[in-house]
Amino acid sequence: MPILAALSLVLLLALREVIHWYFHESTLANLPGPGGYSWLTGHTKQLYHHRGWRFHLKDIVGYGSAVRLRGYLGEDILYITDPVALRTILVKEHGHIFDEPPMIIERNKLLWGPGLLSSTGSAHKHQRAIAYSVFSERRIKSMLPVMYDVVKKLEATLCCQLQFGSAEVDMMHWMSRCSLELIGQAGMGVSFDDLQKESESRPNKYMAAAKQLIPLSFPLQAFMRMIPYLVRLGSPELLGALSAYAPHANIRKLRKIAYFLYDTNAELYWRRRRAILAGDEMAMRRDDALSSLIRENECAPQDRRITNKEMISQIGTLIFAGQDTTSLSIARMLHVLALDQPRQDRLRTELRGTTELQSPLPYDELCRLPYLDAVCKETLRLHAPVTQLHRVPRQDVVIPLGRPVVGKNGENIEELQVEAGTFTVIGAAAVNRDKLIWGPTAEEWIPERWLESLPSSVAGAHLPSVYANLMTFMGGGRSCIGFKFAEAEIKVVLYVLISRFRFEPAPNADVHWNMYNFATPVVDDKPSLPLKMTILVP
Repeated sequence: MPILAALSLVLLLALREVIHWYFHESTLANLPGPGGYSWLTGHTKQLYHHRGWRFHLKDIVGYGSAVRLRGYLGEDILYITDPVALRTILVKEHGHIFDEPPMIIERNKLLWGPGLLSSTGSAHKHQRAIAYSVFSERRIKSMLPVMYDVVKKLEATLCCQLQFGSAEVDMMHWMSRCSLELIGQAGMGVSFDDLQKESESRPNKYMAAAKQLIPLSFPLQAFMRMIPYLVRLGSPELLGALSAYAPHANIRKLRKIAYFLYDTNAELYWRRRRAILAGDEMAMRRDDALSSLIRENECAPQDRRITNKEMISQIGTLIFAGQDTTSLSIARMLHVLALDQPRQDRLRTELRGTTELQSPLPYDELCRLPYLDAVCKETLRLHAPVTQLHRVPRQDVVIPLGRPVVGKNGENIEELQVEAGTFTVIGAAAVNRDKLIWGPTAEEWIPERWLESLPSSVAGAHLPSVYANLMTFMGGGRSCIGFKFAEAEIKVVLYVLISRFRFEPAPNADVHWNMYNFATPVVDDKPSLPLKMTILVP
């Protein structure tokens, strides 16, 4: 009975919100947008469809840089690609007005605890300041030897698999395993996977659990909207206990996984912290991100430290934030290079031309390889693993537009009156392909563009970006703090694998890239990237 009463209260709170959205006059009513939406689900099916590329990259942007979409029961969704508006949302008004939607914040809190992905305001700034120093260029340089060790181990395993010279290999499978091991070794100072072929029959429990989070969460999009109301009923601990009785099997599975991951992360944290505080020589010498984070926090003034619970939450946050996006980015690069043999050969020639230099190639030398850098940037531009991000204003706000939109009444709209609570979608993938920024070839994969002077419109757009004027890692207070770490991982993997192997499309595999939360390669609707690999003479 108490559970039924609680759910009834939640439904009443949600119904109040729905009635408000349904009957009030929208301030976005004059904004253009596509029709053909359901009165119940709005445009959400198109917005989150696994083959929603055309809707994002063609249909929506055809209406301009600010578009009105509809959500559940007709609520407003604001879709933004305007550079000036993006600066307002992500930088100028970030934190005190715009932030992640409450449903995402609360979901992250339930899954990972009070870490970077689930904190807001001053708490988020505080945690970010401690974590940011861990991913400095100096620290990443010290992690590079570990990264090389991991990737060379993968190289050896793949060579054994290709004992007859060539074979078809699922590189999505191997990139996922390799990326987790890179995060484990360089990020946490632990090994999750020995990267041996025979280990497939006994997969790492942590990896297996972590990889279920997104697939289990994706069918719960409608339920996620209830989370902000559910948290009003009690603490995350109480909700965690109640979730054991949830009617949806995915919720019960997610609860079990979240507890397992948190307990594993806590055990790792306490063991490492005790060793550091005891002055253990090996622990004090460790350069992995977790050890550095613990030392940074212990050296900070008492009032600037983050709590033990927040520290534990950072472990899950760092693994989740870095593992899938990096593995998928590398998989995409291998795929586009397999489809373009001349450019793959050009990259290999550059990489093999470094053999006279120190091996493994130091960080500075790796970063100075122009074509490798161009391949990375161009792939992250055209094929960003995350296609969209979400924000919500806490109060009514005026958003200026750099590109006025023609309203339904035929007049130019130069600024938007956006009400508190309006669900706002940032079309990151669409901005990265914007022809007004990147020119007429914006939708083509051309690494050579980075070897020449980019159009003045790229710098002139003043995008809120931390990396190469791209929206891939975003900008502002919630930008990706580990982008340099991810870039180093990607370059080390490409440096080793492209130098040693030739990649070609698998003859009978029809590979599609589904959108989901992250762009994912699939064959017959199952995550997979089969490529024909050939060992090259050293």
